[in-house]
Amino acid sequence: MPSTTHVKELKQEIHTDFKHLFRPLQQIAKWTGLHSVQIEKESRFYTVKRVLHWIKLLIVYFLIVSAPFKFLYVLLYNDSGNDGWIIPILAVFVFFVASTYVTVVSYFSVSKYFSSFCESLNEHQRLYGNIQINLFMKICCKWANWIVVFVAVIPSTLYGFISFHFQDDLIDFFRPLSFNGVLNTVLTLSYASSNSFFLIAHQVTLNMFFILTFTLFLMQFSQLNERLETSLAKNLSPSHQEKTIETIRQEYSSLLACFEISNSIIRHYLFALYAMCIPIVCFLLYGWLRGKLTRGESLALTALAMFVISFVLLHTIIGAIFSIMAHSPLNVLMKVDIQSITDKAVHSVSLFVSRLNGPTIGYHVYNLFTLDTNTALGLTGTLLTYGIVMLQFSESGSSGINACNNNTST
Repeated sequence: MPSTTHVKELKQEIHTDFKHLFRPLQQIAKWTGLHSVQIEKESRFYTVKRVLHWIKLLIVYFLIVSAPFKFLYVLLYNDSGNDGWIIPILAVFVFFVASTYVTVVSYFSVSKYFSSFCESLNEHQRLYGNIQINLFMKICCKWANWIVVFVAVIPSTLYGFISFHFQDDLIDFFRPLSFNGVLNTVLTLSYASSNSFFLIAHQVTLNMFFILTFTLFLMQFSQLNERLETSLAKNLSPSHQEKTIETIRQEYSSLLACFEISNSIIRHYLFALYAMCIPIVCFLLYGWLRGKLTRGESLALTALAMFVISFVLLHTIIGAIFSIMAHSPLNVLMKVDIQSITDKAVHSVSLFVSRLNGPTIGYHVYNLFTLDTNTALGLTGTLLTYGIVMLQFSESGSSGINACNNNTST
């Protein structure tokens, strides 16, 4: 039989290179301006490459950053005379402000932490053995470029089609641009489609990273929990048992360190997603209940609200599942009979339990809140509360209008 040292060396030889695994996702982030590009000074045409790279970044970020200012211009200088025009404009303004914030801030976090995250996983493998990668992760990482482009092109094209088809209803959305003439129409649709493509591409890239890392850590925590249960269930020698518990605790801490780096990459997107959810939903409900939206505005706002709500629900569910799995070793450790284990094992168990009972483990948003089961309940309650308030406000407003009409007629 091969020795333990030989098995460990074999595991290190066949371990997954996470820099190579996540390279397609890193490449699409660089192509779309979400990740900085390192150009070697020794490469040919270094100056030309650097200038072209900065020109590309300027174009991408002009398209992205200009959108909130365009809608701010509409809010300040609109003279359409329609008292309901501000509702859809505010909803879209909130979306583009949040999306611009995600792109600009995530550019720095992705550039700073992405390579460190891959290196931390490689170091974890060096210390504790190979990390198993399932088929889903392999396929998503391999085809990340095409997945991001495909998913970004479809909504961008749909957005351009809706804008063109309902151009009379959505004219306020595109000021100071317009659809007067072929040239203006092409420029307006090109700007709108390009802006939405880069925004969606960045968010899809971050979402893929979020889902892939969630899958990775979920598998690892599940395996650690199974190993912990197995080691405590077996009649191991005291020395072997204390060594196993301490090794699992250290491996758990190492995984948490890797997870915190991944959270540093995704936290800006999570903050913006939850921050824009309630305003967009409230503006949509108000416009619906008050009858202030045109058909084109209703379609555009409904699509936007469904997009935001679906992603909020997805991330909330994923966050709750992850938090439950990350805390699952606590249920096993609480069943340990400390009188039957050594003092060193008791010390390891105490440290393990203290960490699990400490700050909530999960995707946290600027230390404001953590995505867990409480977040799911709180978000549902908040949306229902605002929905009921909007409904009551609409009914009271309608009653007041009807009363005024009756008084006028009499």
